[in-house]
Amino acid sequence: MFVFSRFQIIRSRIDIFYPKTELEQYSEVSIFENLDVENIIQSLQEDGLYLGIQLPQTIVEEILEFTEREQCYANLNPQLMFHVNSKESWQEKYGSLVVSDYVDPERNCRAIEKIIQDPKLLKIAATYLNAKPVFTGSRLWWSFATNANFQERLNFAQELFHYDPTDYRSLKFFFYLTNVGSGNGPHVCVRGSHKNKKISHQLTLFIGRSDRDISQYYQQKDILTICGDVGFGFAEDPFCFHKGTPPQQGDRLMLQIEFCLNNYHF
Repeated sequence: MFVFSRFQIIRSRIDIFYPKTELEQYSEVSIFENLDVENIIQSLQEDGLYLGIQLPQTIVEEILEFTEREQCYANLNPQLMFHVNSKESWQEKYGSLVVSDYVDPERNCRAIEKIIQDPKLLKIAATYLNAKPVFTGSRLWWSFATNANFQERLNFAQELFHYDPTDYRSLKFFFYLTNVGSGNGPHVCVRGSHKNKKISHQLTLFIGRSDRDISQYYQQKDILTICGDVGFGFAEDPFCFHKGTPPQQGDRLMLQIEFCLNNYHF
């Protein structure tokens, strides 16, 4: 899968290898009352991206309470646990703090569980994947404004454009839990690149690309820097080229939820 999923022609024909099943009828009772599922599916199919899925304020508040109450772990190392309100003292002791993650957020935060089980999000995922969506994980993490160097940031998926060959088809939902402007590490996505990749980008196992590589092939209008206020969300096909940018002026808290055809990490 890791080798062959990067080819659009293979991913577009993957239905041949999966038995045809009737898609589940999902309830219309949703925390996302105003979502137009058909419009979102059309946008995903054309652009690999849809902007504007707003979290309810009550859900946002519950997640923020969770992040204040629970410990997170530093720089992808589960042995380095701390409370986010003590990050300054942590950095004095251990050094540069680039990112921090919360352990199993979907199991430990009821609000995140509600998002994952929301019938409208499940319907979007099922329709886009053309199969029953398999939940493969969530991530709730901070990206911090630090003086980390380029190489340190590369270790945490910042700086270089890349795509995620996690399955033949997959879909991710992202939500900002802090206000994200140009200085707060906004997510950047290349619209349409899920099905419009340079052939040399498909024939190599190296999935990382520099800003120059991307700007030489894609139009500037399709390289989108995504900003938004607390609760702002978007859906993205992770085969689009995308990257995290390093925060410069303020920390960013973000939630990611992923659905695929298969769960290879089970």
